[in-house]
Amino acid sequence: MGLENEVFIGDKNTFAIRYVPGFSYKDSGHYYAYCHLVLGGQIIGDEDESCFLSTWKGTLERLKDKFKHDFSSFSHPEFRNKNNEELFELIWKANQLEEDFKPEFSHLPILDNKVWAACHLSIDETTDAYQITMTNDNGAIKFLWSGWREPCPADKIDKLFSVTVDRDFIVATLEECLERIENEYLNYPKV
Repeated sequence: MGLENEVFIGDKNTFAIRYVPGFSYKDSGHYYAYCHLVLGGQIIGDEDESCFLSTWKGTLERLKDKFKHDFSSFSHPEFRNKNNEELFELIWKANQLEEDFKPEFSHLPILDNKVWAACHLSIDETTDAYQITMTNDNGAIKFLWSGWREPCPADKIDKLFSVTVDRDFIVATLEECLERIENEYLNYPKV
């Protein structure tokens, strides 16, 4: 993979997409690229892992539309006055079995699974080693994430990170990324 083609769309210190143009397999009609979410300066996923471009693009489109037209889904009355750890656990607890609840968060209610469906973020296999959530933070988006397993670096597993980013900036970044991919992917080399 040629890193000379690597670009960061957005602000890699807060929210960006790392993009390296990819390839297509001969006669398959499927396209792959190296796309990674970047949160708070951390590249989420293994930089050498390619993504299936149709899945990546579709997820980014749905996410962009949700930020633009369904922003209220990132809010819940129980989110008020909660610290980052409590917010993160509220969202994950909404999709866990009771035996998986962390005892130190037993004071938190169990929210409807709709909260988890709306507020967790999974793009494709590039994000599988992380647990990522999103909440409305006074009109901006607060991302909370923790490494879960390899290939996440060991020093980031079970550590909670956060960054708050302007919603319009996120939408503009997603739109720019999608436009760039759309303009380039048909010219990827066939392997």
